[in-house]
Formats: sequence, C-alpha cells, structure tokens
Amino acid sequence: MSEPSSRKTLLSRRVVRDMEHERYHPELEEEIKECLYCLNRNAMMFNLEVDPDLVEQRIYERQALLCRYRYLLQRARELGLHTILTGLPSFPEAGPGGT
Repeated sequence: MSEPSSRKTLLSRRVVRDMEHERYHPELEEEIKECLYCLNRNAMMFNLEVDPDLVEQRIYERQALLCRYRYLLQRARELGLHTILTGLPSFPEAGPGGT
C-alpha cells in the first residue's frame, strides 16, 4: 500500500512553467505589423521610382527591413508566440545579384 503513495508523490511534482514564454506580447506583434507595413510601402515606392539612386536606396531599405522582419520572427518563435506567427507572409531571400 505504500507504493501508491510514493507514486502519488512522484506524479504530483511538476516542472515549474516559464510564464515569460506564455505571456502575450502586443508590442512584438505591433513591431511585426509595422515592419510588414514598411515592406509593403517599400515595394510600392520601388515600383514608382525612376531615379537610379532612389531605386538603389529602395533596394537597400528592403534588405534592412527584411533583416528586421527575420529578427522579429525569430524573437516571436523563441517566446513561443505561435498565434502571432500564423498567417504572416514569408518573404523570399534575395539571391546573389537580386533583391
């Protein structure tokens, strides 16, 4: 009879959950939305540019925004915020000579 009580004690111990990973992070979601907005705006402005220097500026701006977007997604994954990650577009990586 002492065996069930020892099982009960073993099963009753629980691993303390890390509440940091379970909290909702609205500021991170806002940053991701803002980054997506900037990427869309950059794509629209890129299509309107005619000056070669401004076209180049849009290309560099897009690369910087993509780096920021990847960083924010990685941060969301680390925090386990899968609800934020569902439905987000994925942007293709730039090739060796392309954007």
